[in-house]
Amino acid sequence: MKIKFIGRRYEIPETLKKRVERRVSKLQKLLGEVLNVEVVCSLEKYRHTAEVMVKGGIFEFRAKETTNNMLTSLNSAFDIVENQVKRGKDKRRDKKKAKLTETRSQSESIAPRIRYSKDYSDKPLTLEEAIIELESLKKDVLVYRTPSDNKINVVYKKGDVYFLVEPEW
Repeated sequence: MKIKFIGRRYEIPETLKKRVERRVSKLQKLLGEVLNVEVVCSLEKYRHTAEVMVKGGIFEFRAKETTNNMLTSLNSAFDIVENQVKRGKDKRRDKKKAKLTETRSQSESIAPRIRYSKDYSDKPLTLEEAIIELESLKKDVLVYRTPSDNKINVVYKKGDVYFLVEPEW
């Protein structure tokens, strides 16, 4: 981390530099890593202007504040930068949440829908009778019992082909 101090018509005292270093350490905790910090202090008549620029890998925050006291100007500028950092973090968090909910909704829409059906016959049927019943009901699936051994079978139609499912239990 580099802190660069620039004074324009103003000599920056050591106490102010130490205060800036403490504020930058707070920013570093918020950001994780701060690469370059530039603090520009200027004085024109009674106006004390402090400009803070925090630059990192993918971010850059700037604030400029003018008051009648340099310490107040620096504190206000650092407060503005901290608010910018917090807003940026909130935006990133909100984008992540939105992306997460979007992927969840997409995965939920891909999940199979279950529909309950009453496509079964109470009376025992042979295979031929089940196919005739399937055609008369104009359905694609029919569950029925066989008359000989009372087993449950399923007949379904795909295109023009009929399929028979005989469970082995």
